Amino acid sequence: MQAQFHTRRRLVAALAVVLVLRLIHMRYALAGPLTWQMGADEEFYWRFAQDVAFGTGGLREEFAFMDPLYGYLLGGILKLGAGAFPLYLLQIAVDCLSAFGLYRIACVFGRPRAGLLALLVYGLTGTAIAYSMALLKATWVAAFVIWWMYGVLQVSTRARLRSAVLLGMFCGLGVALRANLLLMIPLAMGCAGWLRWRDGAREAELARLCGGVALGAALPILLLVARNVAISEKWSPMPNNGGIVLHQIYNAGNPEARASVPGFVGRYTAPGEIWEGYRREAERRLGRALSPQAVDAYWRAEALAHLRAHPLQSAGNALRKLREASAYPEVPNTRNYVDERIVSPLLAALPLPFGWLFALGLPGIALLLWRDRRAVVVLAPLAMGALTLAVFFAEDRFRFSVIGPFALGAGIWLDALLRLSEQRRWRAMAAAMGISALLALWSVSQARLLLPAFPSDAQRLAWGYLKSGQDSRAMQVLEELEQTAPLTPGLDELRGYLALRDARWQDAVTSLERTVAERPDLHGAWHNLGLALEGVGRPADAFAAELRAVALAPRQADYRLRAGDLAAALARLSQARALWACAAALAVNDEQRREADSRLAAIPESSGDASGHISCRT
Repeated sequence: MQAQFHTRRRLVAALAVVLVLRLIHMRYALAGPLTWQMGADEEFYWRFAQDVAFGTGGLREEFAFMDPLYGYLLGGILKLGAGAFPLYLLQIAVDCLSAFGLYRIACVFGRPRAGLLALLVYGLTGTAIAYSMALLKATWVAAFVIWWMYGVLQVSTRARLRSAVLLGMFCGLGVALRANLLLMIPLAMGCAGWLRWRDGAREAELARLCGGVALGAALPILLLVARNVAISEKWSPMPNNGGIVLHQIYNAGNPEARASVPGFVGRYTAPGEIWEGYRREAERRLGRALSPQAVDAYWRAEALAHLRAHPLQSAGNALRKLREASAYPEVPNTRNYVDERIVSPLLAALPLPFGWLFALGLPGIALLLWRDRRAVVVLAPLAMGALTLAVFFAEDRFRFSVIGPFALGAGIWLDALLRLSEQRRWRAMAAAMGISALLALWSVSQARLLLPAFPSDAQRLAWGYLKSGQDSRAMQVLEELEQTAPLTPGLDELRGYLALRDARWQDAVTSLERTVAERPDLHGAWHNLGLALEGVGRPADAFAAELRAVALAPRQADYRLRAGDLAAALARLSQARALWACAAALAVNDEQRREADSRLAAIPESSGDASGHISCRT
């Protein structure tokens, strides 16, 4: 009883450390620039959530491009009227539960001390701390993988139909969270079924187990199908992005299969803009309008044709990506961990996590597998993660999905080292430490051989400081850029924004005209240029600039509102009404919708000229 009390006290203390570290980081993140200047995927989910809370319920065509569950979760919180802050608190709680889940898994394997060590290892993992304060599903995917392992272990021990159905429902929710987690359904059946078979289960019991998992997964998957049918008549649970994402990687202009987009999209940008670029190009090539699933199917066929034409090249790229995934740096995707460490002194004090997680986790997983066949449930998500990284992206957010198994393995390995120390088996301990040293050396060597340095995204920091009201910090970043890298793309856009904000209209026009001359695909720059041109008394030019912004970002209701206002000022009332009507249809919150409706009510439908047609689909 006394030992159990001490174990519980140590567990509570360890969880308190995990929680406090995340709360410390939250203090810096909320005041920092990255929370104010969202990344591409964060901005997508923010608009998705607004539409869930105040618009169509997330049933617009563009929101079928990404996995929906996280958008609905954030949308439900926005509906409560509290902004994103409750979600951050919820993600911190979920991350603490993930650490606790690793402890529970280790207890199932009969290793509670290893579980406490794994809990602390996860708690000290800087990427886990950082993602808890990002509008991304990474925290939830990592939690899914950890509790999937625990659920499969429980089902393999308790052969009850209800447990299998609940595991299936959990797996189905995972598919709604991230599409590649569909693989976890057959892996759940395979792992639990194999373990039950090893324990002597008969065919009838195995069929009941697999049938229960399938039955539980069916409900969430059918709901996903119903959503896709409502949006685009697509009879599939998958989002409309599989073929497009595949083509981003596998096309003739991308021989190394890097994260990029082809020239007809223009730049690696927000998901909605990638979708629009791919849709326009597919319709141009085929000469007709296409449904979302037809667009996705076209690009999937193009990507698969490229793979068939270059099998050896594709295999070599897959192997290289796995090597990159074993390297210690965090490859930026939506968030840059270098910037996270600039913003948060806590993260700056912690070492880069994956190198030592790899060096400790891999031998720990191998040791566990050697001693306990149930460790196959730890290998399964690693196999899923390796396949995803090899086929798609070897980047930090996707590697983080399987950070749980590595943290668990690290706890097992550290516990083994402690046991060897307690037993004074110094040679065995030295050999074990040598294995970790060799793996660490591999991780470092792969970084040096394959990965470039990842500098800070100074422009994003500057924009974030401006939006958070920290003008002096923004100006400091801008001045440093002008001194160290005056030719950095985007500096003119920053100068133009600052001039616009200070009502220095001509300076703003000069800087923003240079910006759009260099990067004509930047819709925000065109929008700001329109504001500046109006400021210098050129409303017709301002209207033309705003229409360019609308053409580049046709889903932005605020651009259409602004363009409608300029059209009305130019007495082009038919165009103004058309633009405002589109804005009302595209509004993602009640405020935008009210503004559009009030403008439409102010100008009767019979008023206007014959100045041209504006389509809501640009």
